[in-house]
Amino acid sequence: MSGYEFRCKDIGMNCGFEARADTKEELIPVIQAHAKASHGINEISPELFSKVNAAIRKL
Repeated sequence: MSGYEFRCKDIGMNCGFEARADTKEELIPVIQAHAKASHGINEISPELFSKVNAAIRKL
């Protein structure tokens, strides 16, 4: 499978969340929704976005 993957634990969170999508553009909203629902993060700061973006890996 090609595409991209993100895992919360890759940015130091004690969380088993994993998400995959065909593109980074499809993956970001999924990560944002998870951050809000599970971690109470309503707005992703530029610093956190950089951390998340660096943790997204190509499959």
